[in-house]
Amino acid sequence: MPILHHLPLILVVDDDTITNRMIQGILTRVGFRTAGAFDVAGALAGVREHQPDLVLLDVALPDGSGYDVCRALQRNAGHTPVLFISANDDVDAKVKGFAAGGVDYITKPLAGAEIIARVGTHLRLKRAYQRIDEMRAEQIQQLAGAQEALMPAPADCPEAGFQIALNQVLKAGGDFYDVIPVGDQVFDFIVADASGHNLAVSFWTASLKTLVAQYAFPASPPHDIVQAINHSLCRILPEGMYFTLLYARLNRRAGQLTLVNAGHPPALVLQQQQPELTVVTQEGDVVGAFADASFAVTEVRVRPGDRFFLYSDGLIELHGPRSAGLRQLTDACHRFRGEPLAQAVPAIRRAVLAGATPQDDTLLLGVDV
Repeated sequence: MPILHHLPLILVVDDDTITNRMIQGILTRVGFRTAGAFDVAGALAGVREHQPDLVLLDVALPDGSGYDVCRALQRNAGHTPVLFISANDDVDAKVKGFAAGGVDYITKPLAGAEIIARVGTHLRLKRAYQRIDEMRAEQIQQLAGAQEALMPAPADCPEAGFQIALNQVLKAGGDFYDVIPVGDQVFDFIVADASGHNLAVSFWTASLKTLVAQYAFPASPPHDIVQAINHSLCRILPEGMYFTLLYARLNRRAGQLTLVNAGHPPALVLQQQQPELTVVTQEGDVVGAFADASFAVTEVRVRPGDRFFLYSDGLIELHGPRSAGLRQLTDACHRFRGEPLAQAVPAIRRAVLAGATPQDDTLLLGVDV
């Protein structure tokens, strides 16, 4: 008869051979799969080999403590429930078991009906938690999809001449960008970063998207647009919530790049006629926090063949001080300045990451003039 691998597998850890086999027999008679271990080493090996759905674990083992096994399982096996079994009915022993990560404590002598009832209860709870995790993952994916739809891909607006490398730690998060055609050869590029690192901030990026679309207009200077966005956000954002933002208007016909900075890391400009990259340092308040906020404005002359980059602070805070990260980013921009933008942007991001796993969202937007 083939083994039904979808049936829960219970690992029984008890150094008494008779007790171990008795518990396994009780469980197999009601339809569970089982495996046995008789010491700490066997318990850890059994978890690696069988990946059990639940562990019944004796406290006193010949080569160590069941408490230590439980702590190791919590670190390595995620949500695997551990039920302690022990002849010690002392309250302190039970408290120690729960502190180690156990979900239940059964005292000897063991009753078959009690074992089955408690095992069944904790398996149902485990399935419920797994379903909650699955639902959360589904919601995050839906939210990520909705947020991604807010941000245009390069193929959606090829005439804008941009490329993007975006990674959100929570799949949907606080980093945001937008690209808006506002006139003949005139494009607005916006990069923003919401305060906070939870999924709730992703809902506010939709508000920012709406405001940008509402106020971005050829006759409106970028500074006025950012001021209008700030006034609206100050009315709707909850206390403590704000955005840093860098608003760039590229007028290819006039050869002019206008940058408005609201507390965001500086833009980087690569000009063919200049060997050095320009870090456009600007001062400015964040948006959404102060009704009387002020924002820096800088005009940069640009020509075809020039290139500029906007990014989020997560990209330059990976390896320590922001100043060091900014140097890494500028060095990478120099290194790949001869590459087509579609290859340069992801290559620059990889060079800055240097194999590190980001703990914050990272965004890099490059634009060819």
